Amino acid sequence: MRGVWLVFFLFTLAVFSAYSRIPGARAARLGASLGYGYPEAIGIKLNYGNNFQAGIMQSFDTQGTGPTALEFYYRFGEKPRLLEQKPWYFMAGSAVYLFKVNYKKEYSLLFYPRIGRSFDFSRYSGIRFDIGPGFPFGRDEEDTASISPVVLTGSLCLYLRF
Repeated sequence: MRGVWLVFFLFTLAVFSAYSRIPGARAARLGASLGYGYPEAIGIKLNYGNNFQAGIMQSFDTQGTGPTALEFYYRFGEKPRLLEQKPWYFMAGSAVYLFKVNYKKEYSLLFYPRIGRSFDFSRYSGIRFDIGPGFPFGRDEEDTASISPVVLTGSLCLYLRF
């Protein structure tokens, strides 16, 4: 399963890289984010693209590594005149635990669609806020505690584009 995620991510990056070489298309850029949210706690994100982006996120919490996620962004709205990206975005992410953790996991897989907005400081930096529902899957059968089928997810990130 982990190998499938890596192959899928690399394929997506190759598609976005090829798209950026089409005449008339805006050049794709690499971005990095550091933020806090649920379920990611402290998350480090890398993404590539312009108005369509693919990214990967690794979360960390007080007990070490958390879930790893694959995220896709679609930007919409009117593009500000001096900036390269549209301010609003729709993001779809899927998080799994790739690394062994020594604590109780509430899920094995979490799918989280979100809507968000970027607030730019310049062409290369800003903050990003997003919120949306999360759908947890893959509960342990031996765990009897109930979990909601829908949880609230969101994040606040500081980002840089290179």
